[in-house]
Amino acid sequence: PQLAAEMTAVITNDLVRSGLFIPLDASRMPATPTSAVPNFAEWRGIDAQALVIGAVVRDADGRMRTEFRLWDTITGQQATGQQYTAGPESWRKVAHTIADAIYERLTGEAGYFNSQVVFVDETGPEERRIKRLAVMDQDGANVRYLTEGNSLVLTPRFSPTNQQIAYMSYEGA
Repeated sequence: PQLAAEMTAVITNDLVRSGLFIPLDASRMPATPTSAVPNFAEWRGIDAQALVIGAVVRDADGRMRTEFRLWDTITGQQATGQQYTAGPESWRKVAHTIADAIYERLTGEAGYFNSQVVFVDETGPEERRIKRLAVMDQDGANVRYLTEGNSLVLTPRFSPTNQQIAYMSYEGA
């Protein structure tokens, strides 16, 4: 239940940060659907245009199986649905992937939530500033430092395949 709640929060935050989605207040929501098909009249009654229902299950091998369905509450049709199996350490990646699928289905544009940002992190006092090359998820989570800060680094860029990072370094500067 905690992992499902954390994944729900990541998906919701991704979509809200896009500026195109407004989640409904949980206190206004009808009861959780007990059948495979939700009662769309209840959801239309609170002005929900789309509904996402999902589940996270831990398999016997320790991996997590996550599935979701996106419903169009106006037509009563499933708009999309997917199932993902991954190690529990990949839960954020799966959540971003689900947000991408929802975003793409509802906007017609490719999602960007399961992407990373490469940047120069600056810390320390102004006269002894340390600049380290870092990478993080697009929502600011999972910051990883790629350099120690022993030399000045500037202008990082992902390669066209996103498999390598190019940057300028002033060794000893």
